[in-house]
Amino acid sequence: MSREERRAYQRMTKKQDPYALPGGPAARARLERQRAKRARPPAATVGGTGTRFLLVAIGGGTLAGLIAFSLAWPKMPLAAYVGIGVAAAWLLISFGLRLLGRRTAARR
Repeated sequence: MSREERRAYQRMTKKQDPYALPGGPAARARLERQRAKRARPPAATVGGTGTRFLLVAIGGGTLAGLIAFSLAWPKMPLAAYVGIGVAAAWLLISFGLRLLGRRTAARR
């Protein structure tokens, strides 16, 4: 670009914001395509539930059940019931919180 062309271009764009987003439907469509390309790939799911969530829910329930079982150990039948109850409560709470989170996200 010659000096004369550069000066003509600067005169033409003198009052324009250099950081303004391009307008128009074509520019918006291009921005949407770029956003779609940058979107995260979906997480691996098992029945619509993430595998990481299932690992945390089942692993945490197992661990909480074993801890409750070991704390109530001297009385054997009661210890087993306590362990199973705590594990089931952990699973119910974790799935309940998951459902509650999905409901609040859907309302937004």
